[in-house]
Amino acid sequence: MSQKHSVVICDDHGIVREGIKQVLASNPALEVVGEAANGLEGLALISKLRPDVVVTDITMPEMNGIDMTRELTKEFPDIRVVILSVHSRKTFIMEALKAGARGYVLKDSAGEKLLDAVQAVLDGDSYLDSPVAGHIVDEFVKMPSASEPAAGGGGETLTDRERQILSLVVEGFSNKQIAEKLFLSPKTVDNHRAKIMSKLGRRDVIGLVKYALATGLVDPDTWGR
Repeated sequence: MSQKHSVVICDDHGIVREGIKQVLASNPALEVVGEAANGLEGLALISKLRPDVVVTDITMPEMNGIDMTRELTKEFPDIRVVILSVHSRKTFIMEALKAGARGYVLKDSAGEKLLDAVQAVLDGDSYLDSPVAGHIVDEFVKMPSASEPAAGGGGETLTDRERQILSLVVEGFSNKQIAEKLFLSPKTVDNHRAKIMSKLGRRDVIGLVKYALATGLVDPDTWGR
């Protein structure tokens, strides 16, 4: 029997936590090991249980989900955080990602997307709900640095295969999906992805998106729409 991945849920509404549990229960590889109603309670529970993934709301009493994410990713960088929120404003999204969240899903489009997000972060990827991705690209296009050369070298530093994989990563495909599309093993994709991040001096998918926009690898008018 394969090992289950542990999940802690943080949301101040009990009925919402119950709904999240039901969604996650449809994946037998996931196990909800704890629930918290606010950020402070969440931090204490996470410190005790050390789950693989935390699914958290943003608006909670005592400590909000963004501040909680910032604290827990500093102390436990291996724990992946997925934000599940009603907030679709750019400021919330950008702050959550800066705090260390690896996924962002809107509550009105949850369900299968939440499962996809949890699986993506477990696979070492990031996950942005489609409307969220659109907001992110808008934000990057407005940033002055979006038109400047990306740190870590230009596009010529990447091989054709690496540029192909980078394009798929930025489009939101997981390592497993990329492997299937390119008829490669997941391990090969993992190796390529590590080399890409090393060459470009990027540590996460958000950094790769910014690089891809800055160098014209993806079209800002169509990406994330």
